[in-house]
Parts: sequence; structure tokens; C-alpha cells
Amino acid sequence: MPLRKAFLISLLLTILKLFTFGLSGSSIVLASFFDSMTDSIVSYLNYIFYQRAREKPDSMHPFGHGGFEIISSLLQGVLISVLAVVLAYDCINALLDPKAQHLATKTIPIAMGVMFVSALTGYGLQFYLGLHERRLQLNRERSLALSSDRAHYKSDFYTNALGAIGLFSVWWWESYTLDRILGLVGAGFLVYTAYPLLKSSLEHIMQTGADPMIQKEITDVILDTDDHILGFHLLRTRYHGPALYIDFHLKLPAHLNLHDAHALSEKVESRLRAVFPQADILIHLDPDDSPDEPDFN
Repeated sequence: MPLRKAFLISLLLTILKLFTFGLSGSSIVLASFFDSMTDSIVSYLNYIFYQRAREKPDSMHPFGHGGFEIISSLLQGVLISVLAVVLAYDCINALLDPKAQHLATKTIPIAMGVMFVSALTGYGLQFYLGLHERRLQLNRERSLALSSDRAHYKSDFYTNALGAIGLFSVWWWESYTLDRILGLVGAGFLVYTAYPLLKSSLEHIMQTGADPMIQKEITDVILDTDDHILGFHLLRTRYHGPALYIDFHLKLPAHLNLHDAHALSEKVESRLRAVFPQADILIHLDPDDSPDEPDFN
């Protein structure tokens, strides 16, 4: 399971960075520790929620358990945001209070090595998760938990690499102030990481429609299924965790009997499911003499 492996590796890095911060007292290392700590916590939550989100619907959850992935992504965004505020407060408070200054410059080379190892590890993890994500995409599946985990580890590569460069600058000039300023930059990176997670989570909560390209693909499949199909309207789409929900009104000739009309709707549903295996599809049948209604798309 990719998310479980990512959690274990991230946990080891978190412990290593906490030890390194204890040696150096660097705000840059503290920022990286906060980042790795959130990686560890959220990777564990994602591991649990990823599995729960794919459980079959039951009597209490007839639309499935996709909401678990939304909760996971939202918690991750909130947690990262809170840690960014804590880190920024610590750096600003230390800059304003000279008595709080503590930076063991002799241990900075060790901290630089830890940051470089963390950067390489972050790159490896995002590449590994990317392979798994691409396998899901080939099956027209998606995972909010996996995407958020991969995005976070991808940002880790850049933040840890920049952190190592920043530590070199601090070590070279022996500047306490520079360390705290770069710590503030690290807090900014945490906010930058949290924003897309919060945005994506809120889009799911607000049931935002699928991407226009996905809706066009749905339209093409419907209209190309059979010559008897006269059109459709009121197409609505939304994601609920990994599942895509599609419903629309299918316009058919009024002279068709119920059996033939139902067979056509099943044909459309089969074609759509071949393209979107995880889709939940609801089709309403309208005779061609029914009044047109405005389309939402």
C-alpha cells in the first residue's frame, strides 16, 4: 500500500528532524520538522481514509464513503495552516526578543545533510505515489487522498532543498536573523501547500461540477451512442471522494415503447461506465414531445 509506506518513511524523517532541531536550534529545521510531522500524521490518516472511502455503500451510506477522502484532505489543509501560523509566530517572537536567540552554528553542517536527504526522499516518495496515481488514472479512477499526499511530498523536495541552501547561508555568515527570516519563508511555503488542499476540499463539499473537459467527454459519449438519441439536457456532475456522479435527462422518440427506451438508456450507461468505471449514473427518460428545460452546463 503506497500511503502506508509513505507514512513510515515520513515518520522516520520527522524523528530525525526533531533530533536535528534539538542540536541546531534552527528555525529552518523547525519549519521542515513541522512539514514532516504533518506528512506523517496526514499520510497515516490518508492510509485509513483511502481504504474507508472505497468501501461499498451500505444502508447508512447509500452513496458510498467517499466523504472520508474529503475529510482527510480538509484536515491536512487545516493542520498545515495551523503549523504555519505557529512557526511564523515563533520566528517573529524570536526576532523581536534578542534573549531568545539560540543557534548552534557548529551543528549546521549536520542539519544541511539531513535536509538534503529529506529533499531526495521527498522526490522519491512523490515519484512513487505518482506511479500509483497514474495507474488509477488509466482506469479512469481518482483519489483525493493520494493526490494531496503526492502534492505535499512534491513540495517537500523544493522546501527541503531550499532549506539546505538557506542553512548553508546561515552557516557561512553565522546569522541568527537570517535563520529566522528563512524560517518565515518556510511558514509561507506551508501556507502555499495548504491552499490547494483546502480549495479542493471545499469544492467537494460544495459539490462543484466536474471539469469542463470531463463534461465534454460525457456529452460526446451520450450523443455518439445511438442514432435514436435526440439529445439530452440537465446534465449534472459532481465528485464525492473517488466517485463521479452523473445524471441527466435523455431525450428519445416518443413512439418508442418502454422496453426499447430502457434498452437505449442501458446502452448509454454501459458506454459511460466503460469510460468512467467509478461513475454512479442516473438517467431520466424524456419523450421528444416534452418541453425543453434549460441545461445547467
